[in-house]
Amino acid sequence: MLRKASGISKLVADLRGLRDSVARVLNSPDGRWTLVSTTMTASVAIAVTCLSLAANPATTGRLYEPRREQATVPYDLLQRLTGLRGIPSIAPENSEQLYRAAGLIGPGLTGPLDRMLATERDSAKPQTEIRTLTVDRGDTIVSMLQEAGVSKTDAAAVVDAMKPLISPKNIKSGQKFQVTFGTPDAAQDGSSPVQKDDSDDDSPARRLLSLSFAPSMERQITVHLEPEDGYFAEDVQRKLESHYQHAGATIDSSLYLAATQAGIPAGVVVEIIHMFSYEVDFQRDVQPGDSFEVFFNRFFTPEGQPAKAGDILAASMTLSGKKHLLYRYEMPGGDVEYFDAKGQSAKAMLMKTPVDGARISSGFGARHHPILGYTRMHKGIDFAVPQGTPVMAAGSGTVSFAGPSGEYGNLVVIKHTNSYATAYAHLSRFAVHKGDHVGQGEVVAYSGMTGLATGPHLHYEIRVNNSSVNPLTVKVASGRKLEGEELRGFLAERNHLEQLIASTPVEHKLAQAGSVSASAN
Repeated sequence: MLRKASGISKLVADLRGLRDSVARVLNSPDGRWTLVSTTMTASVAIAVTCLSLAANPATTGRLYEPRREQATVPYDLLQRLTGLRGIPSIAPENSEQLYRAAGLIGPGLTGPLDRMLATERDSAKPQTEIRTLTVDRGDTIVSMLQEAGVSKTDAAAVVDAMKPLISPKNIKSGQKFQVTFGTPDAAQDGSSPVQKDDSDDDSPARRLLSLSFAPSMERQITVHLEPEDGYFAEDVQRKLESHYQHAGATIDSSLYLAATQAGIPAGVVVEIIHMFSYEVDFQRDVQPGDSFEVFFNRFFTPEGQPAKAGDILAASMTLSGKKHLLYRYEMPGGDVEYFDAKGQSAKAMLMKTPVDGARISSGFGARHHPILGYTRMHKGIDFAVPQGTPVMAAGSGTVSFAGPSGEYGNLVVIKHTNSYATAYAHLSRFAVHKGDHVGQGEVVAYSGMTGLATGPHLHYEIRVNNSSVNPLTVKVASGRKLEGEELRGFLAERNHLEQLIASTPVEHKLAQAGSVSASAN
């Protein structure tokens, strides 16, 4: 028992001595540095031992096998990492030298680093690229595509594919195309596209996968590449949404200017002028402060872009306090006309004005001729219009003359019913030939200053039994008046239109693209 107690006392004394020795070491700078150095050396030794256990011993008879990357560290590379063998200076961009120096590859073989980097680059590179191309003035579709990097063969094949749907000659300069480049496999895999602009160059290895454009707001033509069958085209009709629009404005100078400032489409404005041209003289009857309203259909794309104007369903003009109203009515036989509230057709046998926006520069009757220098009868009226203004047939009939005629210059004469005829002189060019049948409002020629004329204008005559009459005062036959079942059908349609008009507020500035405020049809 005494012997065991003596042993314990000695152990305690030894531990106390060790404690005192450690304290003396740690209290000195040299002692602390020795401890840290010893710990780091032990850590490196343990790391090298672990790498050695995982390494493959090198064999001189076996080269690195491509596509068989191992998770363990090759023995020769371990030696270089641990500094046992000197490694030559290798440029960082030449990874092949690194592998050769490490004994990993032989001649003509690539190492795993090369392949991993190549795979990374390929995965980062987009498989398809989308660009927007524009046809410039003087360009063709083929030249535009070739300039973008498409081969001549593919460009010609694209044009051939679209010809059954649209003639390339009908594609105007400024038309934009969305094109997709890539490999046929990428198109089938559905790789994510990347947007690019016109200036980017295409890779020679890539092909044109698709081309898409909209020749109008309601059509979308797309040409696709099928690897086995070549290019084929499809024409998709875009679904348009119809909305009612009710617009109006006060006239300050002209109906056309007031309407366009209110955002009304130009085609609708021209139709308003045609509707009222039988009853209204737009030169003399329209005064500042007069007003108008129009109720019509308008078609929009699903994105809210205005695509085209539809039919005018009703329109009114308030001139000097008097309101003129017209309603659209389609009769059982399919004919469409505009009628007043009582069912009287707005059409007359002849229009009062055969040109739009015309100013009367010379009236009917005796006048001093500006070129001949003496007074003589002026058998028509002159409209001051710019050179090349379209001239419309005042009424339906047959062209009895179209050609040069002395002081009239280029002349068109149209025979109508009931011994009426109209003449149009000083024209720059013709749109009809002798013997042609023309409808009311159809363009028959263009204004000019041929013959005895001091400037561009239209000389217009109305002849009754070959005698000239004043176009401003002559009484011509009016259009039809609805009766019986047709009248009852029209009155029902008129009441329906009036309810729609009352429920649609008047807009003095139509909504712009993407902001549709009209009521849905």
